[in-house]
Amino acid sequence: MYVNLRALYLLVLLNDGMHHSASVLAKQLKCSLTSIYFLVYQLKNYSIDVVNIDGNIIRINKPIAWLNTELIIKYMSVESKKFDLRLFDIVDSTNNYLLNQLKRKTLTKGTVPVVAAEFQTSGRGREGRIWQCGFGNGLMFSMCWRFYKRGSDLSGLSLVTGIAILRVLRAYSVQNINIKWPNDILCNNHKLAGILIEIRGEICGPSYAVIGIGINFNLSESIKPLIDQKVTDLSEVTSGFIDRNRVFGELLLELHNVLKDFEYYGFAYFKKEWISYHSYEGCKVDLVFPNGLTITGIVDGIADDGAICLLTSGGKKSFNVGIISMRSRVY
Repeated sequence: MYVNLRALYLLVLLNDGMHHSASVLAKQLKCSLTSIYFLVYQLKNYSIDVVNIDGNIIRINKPIAWLNTELIIKYMSVESKKFDLRLFDIVDSTNNYLLNQLKRKTLTKGTVPVVAAEFQTSGRGREGRIWQCGFGNGLMFSMCWRFYKRGSDLSGLSLVTGIAILRVLRAYSVQNINIKWPNDILCNNHKLAGILIEIRGEICGPSYAVIGIGINFNLSESIKPLIDQKVTDLSEVTSGFIDRNRVFGELLLELHNVLKDFEYYGFAYFKKEWISYHSYEGCKVDLVFPNGLTITGIVDGIADDGAICLLTSGGKKSFNVGIISMRSRVY
């Protein structure tokens, strides 16, 4: 995948948030003014809010605090040895990266492979949706976890992943944060984070789960119109700065603990905690299936395998289909 390194170097120069002369930038990069404007255009393709004043003065609206391996390791302390951490400026998709490594059998053994990126050119969400997030706007990473179980025994994996995210973010006093079944994190009913899990492995095990997580930290103004649902970010809901490196380190540790417990105890071990986090518990909702079928009912907990339970006109029923979406019913 092609990455414009000059554009990234320009971003480094602009990252102080100050006004820069286009002609001075051209001298620093040893290129023409035309090239500078092309690089500015490239940065805009990465959903970076670049301001060009009178065709000469250039600045960015939101400086970026890059992910930093040393800082992430610092927040994991000695536990960092459990992970094989790789950081990239740009990849197509962090999930794709690990799936390709898994297919080629080039993943490091004995540690948990983790890859994070500042920007994804083809970030993916659930149901084939595009995950939209500008350069450095969020925490986008994937980890590959080896289970000794079959893939069919991993129901509820996205739910326990959501628990790990909530535990970490609630420690930062993020208010009104909940889970929407099966894999969205909401804050004030706006999407704050999402989870994408892809399973590979043998029929009888072992299985490999590539767990993709995206958390919005500080969305650029240019990216918001591209997102087809109500979204929010941590800068908006906390009115302050939250260090991505610290959250990343703490979340990796929490995921490590949660996934070990999940493999040993199963989802039932987490069920009561998950229900306490569910934003629609006790609410009347529609469950909409890919074929257009809609089931209406009142959310009444969750089954031991992670299936959502609804009180319907035909009695209590559970549903556990990977592409079900859920929305509040309006009256």
